[in-house]
Amino acid sequence: MSLTDLTRAVITAANAPGLKRVRQLGSQLDSVHWEKLCFDPSGTRLLAKADSRLRWWNLDTATDVASGSVELKMEPIEALFHGSNHIVTAGPPVEEAAVTWRPRLMAFSTTDGSLWREETLSAPAIGLAMSRDGMLLAILERGEALLWDVAAWKWVRDLLGVEWHVQVKACAFSRDSRFAAVIVNYYNHDQAALYLWDLKASAHPWVHPLGFEFAAGVAFHPTRPLLVARGVHEVVVMDVYERSVLRTFNDDRHYVSNLDFSPDGELMVSSSDTHGFALYHFDTGEVLFSHSDESELTTGDAVFSPDGRFIACAQGDGTVGLWAVDPAS
Repeated sequence: MSLTDLTRAVITAANAPGLKRVRQLGSQLDSVHWEKLCFDPSGTRLLAKADSRLRWWNLDTATDVASGSVELKMEPIEALFHGSNHIVTAGPPVEEAAVTWRPRLMAFSTTDGSLWREETLSAPAIGLAMSRDGMLLAILERGEALLWDVAAWKWVRDLLGVEWHVQVKACAFSRDSRFAAVIVNYYNHDQAALYLWDLKASAHPWVHPLGFEFAAGVAFHPTRPLLVARGVHEVVVMDVYERSVLRTFNDDRHYVSNLDFSPDGELMVSSSDTHGFALYHFDTGEVLFSHSDESELTTGDAVFSPDGRFIACAQGDGTVGLWAVDPAS
């Protein structure tokens, strides 16, 4: 972040009621179906995927205009930073593709948006996640899953046990890159499920029915061996080693659609259906702060910055709000 941004306080349970919007990034878009957000590991760049458009901002600058953008032919499922210099996504073929009729894994430069690398995939990707060490998890439409080394730009290995009749809602790696998790909705019955792989083994994943119908998000706790699966109202906390549910809680006031942790794991943030977000205390499930513009427009992701000083929220008009607390809070 810039020197000005570093004067902001880290968001905590004590100062969360003082959150306020301090910047609004980008211009309004005519139509936004859903917007996914991602900070780069340094927190100096923020990426937004809205429909088939990728936009990113350099937060060290004072301007709220995007520093780069890429328009794809079709909508990718996800876009992620690899370091600060590249954006990785799984997108459709274009005329310049190596194999024009096949979907591709693509990496773009954050400097000018140029295509850095590409690789043909066997099927469209329906889920992506990036680990801290640069490994990419890709879930493909045909019930395939693979690990991809982005830095070396090569296949590492396939993962076993993916079913083809699922809608992937979110993927995540544990902080130490040992575990990978996917939360899905099944097409043929009304219960969401969790897939959990131990990447030190070559076995099938632990598949756990979650007891609710609609999956929303999944995230590993940043400091404890815990995994959280989120439904639109429900939260399930699990022990990744014991493969057991530790506790559950509900929030019937918000209909949420994603999940992210503060760096210390004290707080969770989720976007809501009211053009806003809700901030929770992880251990108690208490809602510490919520914001709503009471808009009919669909909101997108809400995510923490890597230093815990900001929450970015994708707003229904295509802009992105940055929220923070004052240094004295």
